[in-house]
Amino acid sequence: MSQGLSWAIIDRHATGEKEGDFLKVSVDFVLLHDPLLALILPELRQLEKGIWDKEKVLVTVDHFAPPSTIERAGIVRNVLNYVRSEQIKNYLVYQGICHQLLVEGNWIGPGMIVLGTDSHTTTAGALGCLATGMGSTDILYALVTGKTWLRPPKAVRVDLDKAMPPYIMGKDVILDLLGVNGEAGFVYQSMEFYDNDMTVSMDDRFAICNMVVEGGAKNGLFFPDEITHAFMKQREGEYGDFWQAPDYNPDYDRTIALDLSRLNPKVALPSSPANVCDAAGAGDEEIDQVFIGSCTGGRLEDLRAASLILKGKRLAAGMRLLVSPASQAIYKKAIMHGYIQDIMDAGGIILNPSCGLCGGIDKGILAAGETCLSTSNRNFQGRMGDPASRVYLASALTAAATALTGRVIDPREVL
Repeated sequence: MSQGLSWAIIDRHATGEKEGDFLKVSVDFVLLHDPLLALILPELRQLEKGIWDKEKVLVTVDHFAPPSTIERAGIVRNVLNYVRSEQIKNYLVYQGICHQLLVEGNWIGPGMIVLGTDSHTTTAGALGCLATGMGSTDILYALVTGKTWLRPPKAVRVDLDKAMPPYIMGKDVILDLLGVNGEAGFVYQSMEFYDNDMTVSMDDRFAICNMVVEGGAKNGLFFPDEITHAFMKQREGEYGDFWQAPDYNPDYDRTIALDLSRLNPKVALPSSPANVCDAAGAGDEEIDQVFIGSCTGGRLEDLRAASLILKGKRLAAGMRLLVSPASQAIYKKAIMHGYIQDIMDAGGIILNPSCGLCGGIDKGILAAGETCLSTSNRNFQGRMGDPASRVYLASALTAAATALTGRVIDPREVL
């Protein structure tokens, strides 16, 4: 079996216990969000042992942020009561989406094993760690023991070559990979990315790793390099020893080479993230709403891209453009740089950072027959509203261009 960096991380954390192909490993950090933590709270309260290390846990309230129903308000209250009673120091309420908050803090870095209560925990792999989502039972076990069981995944090397053109973003990169390989193209595999020309920004890396799970991958990571190091240094985080491992030469099950300079802007058509075509060939269907936000497409570079397209212009007649920064920190920076002003002047509406619209929870839910182009990660039937609505996925550049014209277009048409 191939032995990529993910295998090396698992081996480094192995306790020596083994069951078949599964190894028992130590866990470095656990990410928890409000709905799933609420689900396991009865069991957590019953267990006398409690959380194995409260310093290695981050609790966020981001799905019901703020709550839109009495039931959800009760869930948030239950979560916060537990956090306070257990004196958990690392908790953030209404401050942003859990995956963005995780990488903004200085809790994690290269070489770590990070678990989360959400499939898009893979986002953190951009920092060179093994980050993956798990279900409630597995998370409960990890919280109480500080351990989990992992089967080392087969590793796929993805070489990202040359520089991305100014009309391409990380979202286009991952959509291209999903379009070519399909929803099951990387089942229980580790997608390990090498930025050979050191041109892919951290924001783009986060977007790429976020969506590896849409191809069935167990995790995705970028081999730590100077860009990783610079980000960690800026964040004042710990970056361990994996980021500077020039002699490490892992084996790979297969290799994919992607020439970034030759990519075209991509769009995922309804209703699969792998139903991908060039934005220029997406058809003339009228788009009712554009959403720029989520843990995939709500970072500072996404808001900058929207500002670049929208500045001094107006949205198409009847267009609803909803923008949700991925965190309060990003929101503040976007205000400082003037991105928010440009978006609002064009007719866009700014929502607070949350998972609301992406998950069809609240704020901007689609009606039957409506269409939306979104920078989020999933466009399954009914994902953002009525089952009869239709969702397209694209980069922030393509989304902003679509908001100007009312139809899906290649952003080069308006850049």
